[in-house]
Order: sequence, then C-alpha cells, then structure tokens
Amino acid sequence: MCVTAASLAGYALVKLESIDRVKDLDTQSAPPGEPENYLIVAVDTREGQGSVNTDTMMVVRIDPESDRVALTSFPRDLMVTIADTGKIGMLNSAYNRPEGGEQNLINTLRQNFDIDINHFVEVNFESFKQVVDAVGGIPIYIPYAVRDRQSGLYQYDLGCQVLDGDQGLAFARSRHFEMLTEDGWKSDPQADLGRVQRQQIFIRLALTKALGEIKSNPLRLPDLVNIGVSNVRLDANLTLSNLLDLAHHFEDFNSDNLETYPLPVKEYPPDHNRLLLDEAPAEQYLNVFRGLALGEVRPGVIDVAVQNGTQGQNPTLAGDVSGALKQIGFKVAAPEDAEELYDHTVIFHAPGEEAYAQRLARHITVQVELREDPTLEPAHVRLVAGTDFTSVHEDPAPLESVTPAAPGDTSGTTAATTATTTPPPSTTTTEPTGFQVGIPPEGQTC
Repeated sequence: MCVTAASLAGYALVKLESIDRVKDLDTQSAPPGEPENYLIVAVDTREGQGSVNTDTMMVVRIDPESDRVALTSFPRDLMVTIADTGKIGMLNSAYNRPEGGEQNLINTLRQNFDIDINHFVEVNFESFKQVVDAVGGIPIYIPYAVRDRQSGLYQYDLGCQVLDGDQGLAFARSRHFEMLTEDGWKSDPQADLGRVQRQQIFIRLALTKALGEIKSNPLRLPDLVNIGVSNVRLDANLTLSNLLDLAHHFEDFNSDNLETYPLPVKEYPPDHNRLLLDEAPAEQYLNVFRGLALGEVRPGVIDVAVQNGTQGQNPTLAGDVSGALKQIGFKVAAPEDAEELYDHTVIFHAPGEEAYAQRLARHITVQVELREDPTLEPAHVRLVAGTDFTSVHEDPAPLESVTPAAPGDTSGTTAATTATTTPPPSTTTTEPTGFQVGIPPEGQTC
C-alpha cells in the first residue's frame, strides 16, 4: 500500500508539473486559507478553426476555511463593455483574441462585475469528454425525450440514462434544446440561459460520480491526470502545492453542498437574442463572489435623484450634493427643489429596497431617515437634503450603522442590521423551467 501510494504521488507530481501554463496573467493568489475565485472557461480548439471560442465561462469561489464552494455562470450572449476595446459586445468575444484573450476576459469580468480573479483554468472540450468517459459516464434522469440537432444530443429513452463523453458534451453545450410533448417537439425559449442551468446540473452530477469513483478506486487518478496534462491550461500562480492542498481538503466534499447562482438577466433592447445583467437583483448573487455582505449594494447600480429641501436657504445644495455623489459612482439625475421644507434629511426608496437607501445613507455625514415610496422604480432612490444636511463623504460608513426606520417613525435609527447568509431565490427569467432535466424526482436516484 505504501509503495502504491508513493508511486501514485510521484506520478502525479511529474504529470502536474508538466501542465501547460498561461504566463504573465495579472492574477494574484489569496493568502493561505483565504477564499479564492477560479475563472473556468471551456474552449473549442479543434483543428481548422481560426480562433479560440468559448461558450462556457464560470467563476467558482472556494473557501477552505468554511468548506464552501459556490459557482456562477456568465452567459456567452451577455452584453458588456469589452475591456480592450471599450465597446459593447458579447462577453465571449473578450476571449476571442489571437493573443491575450485570457487577460482580456479577466479584465472584462473585473470591470463589469467587480469580481476579482485569483486563478485561471482553461478546459478543452476533448478533455471534458475524456473525463466523462474515464469515470464511466454520468447518470442523469431523462423525464421525456430530448434532443438538440445542432449539438448532437439525442436522448429518447426515459428514466435514468448514463451519458458518455460525446452525449455528455452535447448535453452541456446544448443551446437549441428540445423536448417531446403531446403537441410535438418544443424548443427551450431560454437558449443560452437554459444551457447555463443544465450545465450547473451536469457539474453537480459529474462531481458526485467523479468523487465516488476516486474514493472507491484510487487507481483512476493516473487516467484523470493524463487527461489534465494534455487538455488543461492553468495560470502560473496555481502551484502543485495549491492543487494538492485543495484535493486533500475537499476529498470528502459532498456535491449536494455545491452552491450554484444563476445570474438574473433581462433582454438587451437592441437585440432580443442578447442579454443584459439585471443589476439590482444580481447584486446579492455577485456579492458571494466579491466576498461582500449580501446586503451590500454598489453605488453604480443606484439611480439617485437629489432634491433641495431647504426652501432656498442653501440654493446650490442639490447641485453640490449631486456632484459629490456622482464622483463616488452613483448614477445621478438632474438636481431639483423639493416642494416643501425639510428640517431633516430623508432618503426615499422603492418597496422592499431598503438596501439601496442604506448604501446612499452610508455616504451622508448627518443621520438620515429612510422612507418607502411606492412610486419609485426599482433601484431608484430620492435624497431630500434638509436644513440639517452637512456633507457627503467618499468612504461608506459600516453597513451596520444604518437600518430602515420603523413604519411611522420619522426619527431615523442607528440600530444594527443583520445580513442574511443566502441570497433569496431569483424571481427573474433565470428561474428553472421544465427544460432543466437531469435531477431525478424526489424519492428516486440514478
């Protein structure tokens, strides 16, 4: 047993050291034991293609101290500002560069979503298929006949079915997913969003199978290492020590504890086939990968209308405050005068969106009152600067220093507020649909 273990360790050492590296990336490892974000892209590098294409971009946050693993996927059709051009384009286009696509994608994610990337992992589609085959295929539950004639997915047998590498890849890449109904074949209207959700399901099932295979038969390790050597690229900072420490720490990880977060999105107005991030509800999900409290809201997603409530006592107040808030990063409308006198400063917010008012209040030196206004649109707040207003400070006060006033209370409050630990379920178009096959119904296993 000792000789076998030593042989496997030495074999893995040689193989892991020969992995292809992406050099000169602007990434930095976190201190030992701290959470890290891994950007994972799957690429199609078949011969004859003039570029490197990716339709799968994920960020996985691994926290060794809490044993927490969280995953979010970025749809390829998401419209963002591309870092190296400054122009609006599909997110996956940031990667499609003769050179430097890796860094450009990292910079684009940082600039658009304020997510830092510690490590980079590129997986070839061929590697994906080989890994699936190496663990004996992935069992998934098929409740009805499904197909995708473009990706090559054809699953007509119902119940628990084991997908080999080819069918597993076709399932994970499917953007034109169809299911057979009484009225014939019906297409998934969510296209890329549906694929993202199915990929997350497949990853959970694959983790379960792979972990079980390795635990029951450690000799599977050389096969998986060989696949990695030939088809995986890593950043230079992801050392052998990092990989071995993670493998040892999470060897008993339960895939049911994998947290997956579908990003809320909406239609891109110029093209209904493209997507935009729905910034307001997405904040809590993205905060998981920023290492921030769930209740934190960035200034850039808040629309602020500033009103002068001094009735002419300080004529330039609204304009001065608007300018200061714009410098911080808030989206600020043209300043106005309030219709009545306010002897104290008030921030109005849309129903259920106290967090937006709280974020603004953290930049106001004087204590403020928070009020709900049902006429305000989501992510919009109205600041009425009263006669007690003093100044705006750039650095926000702690989140716990501001909390909503009780109904009918006009005094404001400084009582502490406690953030929840899990974002609420998404109520956007990213909710699972009938096309999200793979997980067996309750009481059944595959």
